Amino acid sequence: MSTIEEIVQAIKELPPEQRDEVRRQLVALWNSRKSESQKLPMKRARPRRPPIKIKGKPLSETVVEDRR
Repeated sequence: MSTIEEIVQAIKELPPEQRDEVRRQLVALWNSRKSESQKLPMKRARPRRPPIKIKGKPLSETVVEDRR
């Protein structure tokens, strides 16, 4: 039997008041971890590629000229 299964079995054997307390604490732990992960910035899975060098006019100038 795995440790998690042992923990679940032990919780099942608790009286209802203690099971409710375990549930309350687990929910609080879950919510605190969830809010911590939302505060941390996401890290990129891989580094960005270097920018591509364009010959000629910048793209923004080309777009502006096409709209005129």
